[in-house]
Amino acid sequence: MPEPSLKTVVVNREPSPRPLWRDVVHKTTLWFHAMGLSPYYRYGEIGNLLYTFGKSILEGAVLYTMFSMAQSEFKVAAILGVLTKYFYPGITFISNVKVSSFVDYLERYTDTRTQVRRLIRAMALVGGGQALGAILLVLCYPPFFTSLFGTSAAGRYVLIALYLLHHICDGSAQVAEGRIWFKLIEIKLRNGRLQRISENFWGIHAMSQNIQLFAGLILLWAATLVTGLFQDHLGHTVMWGIVSCGTLLTAFSKFSLPLAWKLSLHRQEHEGE
Repeated sequence: MPEPSLKTVVVNREPSPRPLWRDVVHKTTLWFHAMGLSPYYRYGEIGNLLYTFGKSILEGAVLYTMFSMAQSEFKVAAILGVLTKYFYPGITFISNVKVSSFVDYLERYTDTRTQVRRLIRAMALVGGGQALGAILLVLCYPPFFTSLFGTSAAGRYVLIALYLLHHICDGSAQVAEGRIWFKLIEIKLRNGRLQRISENFWGIHAMSQNIQLFAGLILLWAATLVTGLFQDHLGHTVMWGIVSCGTLLTAFSKFSLPLAWKLSLHRQEHEGE
């Protein structure tokens, strides 16, 4: 009798997940790679990083001193905290509805170049909103606020109005920017001709968020620490330098991509980059 034939059974095994540190290194490498390959992503991420740096520095210098002034001189620190907590869901709701309608409107265009052009114009509007938010926040810095509005009884209402307007401008711009920027990089990275980047789109996006998160926390704590050391000398040159740096970075950061588009990227798009 012939011996039974032996059949080889092939078992498909799922690839084992990378250790966390290797995954972080891999995604960070891809993030840098994406910035090198796509000028749209590069200039947009530069703007995101500059905004994170500026906003963290500005908040570290202003929020601590502003709430101290609000509590000691105007007794409205609790009101500021509560009102912004109640207002922010409304800001998010309205911004989400408007931006989602805008993105849905863009989906009618089959030409991605038209979509990109309109998204970059929207990014310029977002930059304007965040710049206005930065100006409103720096007006709450105690030496600036005192010189402009004094310490009269009406000052408490001005302080509340300035801080709420800051949240309305900056908060709505942040919500809008998140949706608009995601749509833009989805077009340029995920649906583009960059295969390796497309396959790792979500990892790159998550790593970008993590880098901004950690950089923002470090700068926020550093600015808060320096502000605490100069708490009795807020008019010192060091403090004005920190506040000015944070304000300028925040105000001009998100115009990096629209400016690059105006100078060169629109010509590359027209030539079919």
